[in-house]
Amino acid sequence: MKKILKTTLVLFLSTFLFQSCSSSDDKNSANNQVSIDGESYSVPSGSVIELKMNNMTYDSQLFDRSSIVITGIKGSRIATVSFDLFYFDGLPIEGTYTINNVLDDDYEFYHDFFSNQKLCAGWTSACNVTQADDTFLINANNPVGTVTVTNNGNNNYTIQYNGNYKVYDDDFNEIDAVPVVLDITTDVIVQSN
Repeated sequence: MKKILKTTLVLFLSTFLFQSCSSSDDKNSANNQVSIDGESYSVPSGSVIELKMNNMTYDSQLFDRSSIVITGIKGSRIATVSFDLFYFDGLPIEGTYTINNVLDDDYEFYHDFFSNQKLCAGWTSACNVTQADDTFLINANNPVGTVTVTNNGNNNYTIQYNGNYKVYDDDFNEIDAVPVVLDITTDVIVQSN
């Protein structure tokens, strides 16, 4: 699981670094920050990405899935917070998502998803803080609560979350909680399949 998280982190950071080289007129990002475990990380323009997968199916139900990844920086530390959002095909991404803490391939997850039409998969949502040398300082997932996404138009989103991500040991026992506070409005880079 650590290898998957590291690979995902490298992918997102590579995209972030590529995008950060371009200029942007996004003035909404100037004061955007994410707080992780009491530390504030600046969220620069171009560092929020939506990876959208369209036309997925489960039990003949068509749906879309978006992973929103927010990257913040503080000195030599890089922080990422992600949310894995499921919503019925034809519905907008906008809305408040309850975070479900069962595995996304579990019948219970899809039962809850079909009942609500929008749901966030906790096990595949993550919070990580690394040093520039790739040392993990925080490695957490499975947040609790709700996440709200507002589409302000032209791929400009407001994303809000205030809750805890869980830290697990190698036997998947919960050993800690990492508080995360996020309330940002910024342009989002949307990548679709």
